Amino acid sequence: MLRLRPLSKTLLPEVPVRSTERLSEGMLLPLPSATISGQATSPKPSKLRQVTASSRSRILDFDVETVAAGFADPEWVPQKITCVAWSWIGEDPVHVRIATVDGLYTRPELRAKMLQPLVEAIGEADMVTGHNILRFDLPVINSECMRLGMPKLRKTLVQDTIRIVRSKGFKKGQANLAKMLNVPADKLGLDWQHWDDAYAEVGWPTVQERARTDVMQHKLIRAEMVERGMIRAPRLWCP
Repeated sequence: MLRLRPLSKTLLPEVPVRSTERLSEGMLLPLPSATISGQATSPKPSKLRQVTASSRSRILDFDVETVAAGFADPEWVPQKITCVAWSWIGEDPVHVRIATVDGLYTRPELRAKMLQPLVEAIGEADMVTGHNILRFDLPVINSECMRLGMPKLRKTLVQDTIRIVRSKGFKKGQANLAKMLNVPADKLGLDWQHWDDAYAEVGWPTVQERARTDVMQHKLIRAEMVERGMIRAPRLWCP
């Protein structure tokens, strides 16, 4: 009788992580290619394997502020980015850039100048993080890049704090998470009138403060969620 070798040894050989790879909490690498009868086959892209964290990884926390650019289709509201903020995990500085009123309407190159350093930082990061960035921030940035003639974002590993472990009746908003986790930082809360007044200010200081405090608070939220095991593993975002 022909004896078959165990499937796990045949299809999933051990692949060591190279020392040059920089990984972090819950980061993932694709499963290695299987070999059958001497022919390599690629696994399904959705199947990822969790690997050990590395302290050398660079994780970027970021946020964008936007205004609606039109309402011709109620199911599709285009967004223009007014302000961006970002900070590296493990570092204190929060970088903030604005588009200005001219950048929104008459000088789109000013929006490109605002976006460029954030796009470069995303490209340098091993992983990016933020709240609801998979559904909103990353696609909006990519849309702006295409409108402004900039290169689109690359494939990016993302840990989004709105993606909590499976639950029911759990409010996932960033403000709610901050209160529940007793995070010692508040982001600047603005209602409709406050936003309207903020964009009437010269230099948009309130808008900048909103974005800056959002990133500062989010960095603490993510750290607490990772510590408590509340957040899902990162996933690969493909533009």
